[in-house]
Amino acid sequence: MKLKRLKGIITAAVTGVLTVSMGFSASAFYNTPESIKGIHSSHVTLIDDMVELGCKQVIFQFNSSFVKNEQQMKGYDALINAYNAADLTVTMGVMNDFQAGDEICPVGSPVSNLYQFNTLTEGGRERTRQVAEALAYRYKDTVSNWVIGNEVNNQREWNYLGISDMASYTKAYADGFRIFYDAIKAYNPDARVFIPFDYNWTMSGGDMYYSSRDMLSLLNVYLSDTDYGIAWHPYPQDLTNPDFMNYSPLATDDPESKIVNLKNLHVLTDYMSQTEMLSPYGTVRHLILSEQGFSSVRGEDAQALALMQAWEKVKENPYVEAFLLSRLVDAPSEVAQGYAFGLWNSDGVSETPTTRKQTWYYYQALN
Repeated sequence: MKLKRLKGIITAAVTGVLTVSMGFSASAFYNTPESIKGIHSSHVTLIDDMVELGCKQVIFQFNSSFVKNEQQMKGYDALINAYNAADLTVTMGVMNDFQAGDEICPVGSPVSNLYQFNTLTEGGRERTRQVAEALAYRYKDTVSNWVIGNEVNNQREWNYLGISDMASYTKAYADGFRIFYDAIKAYNPDARVFIPFDYNWTMSGGDMYYSSRDMLSLLNVYLSDTDYGIAWHPYPQDLTNPDFMNYSPLATDDPESKIVNLKNLHVLTDYMSQTEMLSPYGTVRHLILSEQGFSSVRGEDAQALALMQAWEKVKENPYVEAFLLSRLVDAPSEVAQGYAFGLWNSDGVSETPTTRKQTWYYYQALN
């Protein structure tokens, strides 16, 4: 960690000379992880457990409304600082929850789970800039990776805008992404900024969800000049069945595969290796697997086997920079749907951990 900090200080000194005329001093920070192994959690009391697991990375979700509550923000300060003290590379997923009367939301009443940042109005764009600037400045020295939105191709549930036309919807997201990207890079040029997708590759569901490939192709038109990365969610086809190798018939080895999960991840990276999809530096864009889990509802043996198979598949792909397993502790709301993704059982009421599942020990052994 000391060497990483030293690199950041040296780079910051150089960058500071370049940015002084802009009215602020940018500092370069990126905690390069020793491993792709990571976990989804916001349990500050379980950081020692994450380290014992061998995790080198962590991701957590953050709702934009939290910026309005300074006490809540101080809680996140403490969480992120504790992660960094444990030498965990931090990824923050920034999402837009409903906020009544706030133009950052594209709708006036709640109709979905999460919303796209509103770039359809000047007021919405300004509020998006305010949130982006506040977060980028506050965490310029502590957050390495940023994911903007959640499964942005699923506009009905996780990135609602109220526009059914994919072209207009995608342009609006690109505008919001660029606002965050510019703010984050201004304060920390080494930070990486990602666009998140679910596993629907060529499959679409009308105005419910769009083909990730189609949306990605269009986003690249708007954002090819940026160093955007991809945050993929390669769950098993049936989220209740962890056996993705045998029960993901829609995941095929050809470019027209309906979905892309861990069974056929190369379909995504093959596509991103095309010349027109490369970063401005001529390299394949940064890729993190920011959300995938394996349910234990069919038994912990099945969960453990799926995790080990997933790890082997990921290790075969040279472009994966993070394997962020969802999640450390079972979420009761997910368990009720058959998604017992945790490495710990919970008390069934909250995400209070009770006992480790055997999969915890299997994950610990993977390297």
